[in-house]
Amino acid sequence: MANKRVRTLLLTGLLMVGLVGGALPASATNIGNEGCTPGYWKNHTDNWEEYSPSTTLGSVFTLPAYASSLSDDTFAEALSYGGGSTLLAKAKTLLHHAVAAVLNAAHEGVGYPYRRYSDPGQIIASTNNALASQDGATMLALKDKWDSANNLGCPLN
Repeated sequence: MANKRVRTLLLTGLLMVGLVGGALPASATNIGNEGCTPGYWKNHTDNWEEYSPSTTLGSVFTLPAYASSLSDDTFAEALSYGGGSTLLAKAKTLLHHAVAAVLNAAHEGVGYPYRRYSDPGQIIASTNNALASQDGATMLALKDKWDSANNLGCPLN
């Protein structure tokens, strides 16, 4: 009986470390129902956690050759990107919303539905895959997903 209890405790401990990766869970209480817009993050850089306005796109995302000119653009600049019909413009539109998604997921006070390292999250990997596809429809579909989540309602001041 004691051996079974020790084994259960060890497995529980390993599972907890694996699930949270040694990090503390988010402090947000409305998980899955909150998200701040790109405009919020653009105007409230003092609320950014884990990233800074000077973080470059190339240091976080894997940019394909057609978008390599964006590598040195900062998160703050990406939050000001507009749209357009070219492949590069669609990539910029996706990155505009992906940066907000990353900032939402990184903030402990935002109950964002897509956390950084767990399904259905994988914000950075999903964005990298969409950019690598070089398919405008794929990029815009993911942009729409991030846009919807980024507009759930911002709990921050």
